[in-house]
Amino acid sequence: MTLICMTSPKGGVGKTTLTANLAYTFQRQGKHVTVIDFDSQDALKLHFGFSFDDTEGFVAEGQQLSSWENLVIQTHNGINVLPYGRASREDRLAFENYLKTPGKLEEALFPFYQGENNVLLVDLPPGHSGALDALSRLNPIFLTILMADGSSLAVLPTIENGDFFPVEVEDNIYFVINQLDMRQRLSVDVYDLLRSRLGPLLLGSIHRDAAVPEALAAQTSIFQHAYSSSVINDLEQIVDNLARVTLSTNARFSSQGRGI
Repeated sequence: MTLICMTSPKGGVGKTTLTANLAYTFQRQGKHVTVIDFDSQDALKLHFGFSFDDTEGFVAEGQQLSSWENLVIQTHNGINVLPYGRASREDRLAFENYLKTPGKLEEALFPFYQGENNVLLVDLPPGHSGALDALSRLNPIFLTILMADGSSLAVLPTIENGDFFPVEVEDNIYFVINQLDMRQRLSVDVYDLLRSRLGPLLLGSIHRDAAVPEALAAQTSIFQHAYSSSVINDLEQIVDNLARVTLSTNARFSSQGRGI
């Protein structure tokens, strides 16, 4: 059972691109992968060959349904996608209220991550959101995306002092450093500082590579666009580490459920 929520206190860190690339990596390891976009920018679908003009999505319709399985769009490569979709202001406000209803979101999402072989990756909007609070009730892994720069370092205390995540998920918070550039002194210095500060909570880093935005422009995966890219090794290491912490989290959750 694997539910991973991709989040960050700030925008512009490459969170959505990393969500898509992790989805491709999990799929290559034989997992049945679903991605869902809770960000109203509706950009995740672009990484899976959709046009920005495609209006299908779950926000406008999902709140009337107990299951979202019929809203899934399967891509040609087999990854299931739930785009945010086109939604009016009224739809968005109604969806925010829906998220506050206990049990509704769990009922809608559970089929996508129950079972050993299923992986659900959730792309959350940057910063605080009602979706983050609602998903916190489902015992996910939170993968927090930072960059090796001054702005990410500046927002890290909001996580460390408990202002960003609900207190009940503090044991499920992990980190990835994205777009690491070892040629830049500032990037290296901040990376070293973050690595020492985060310790084992840091599950890996993604090196900066022009092949990543090129793959998006070509609407294909990094695996197809540039198989020799070092980013692929970075992604595989992160997925291996996510598998390890997911086993630990599921075991802890099962023990709590038995009252141990």
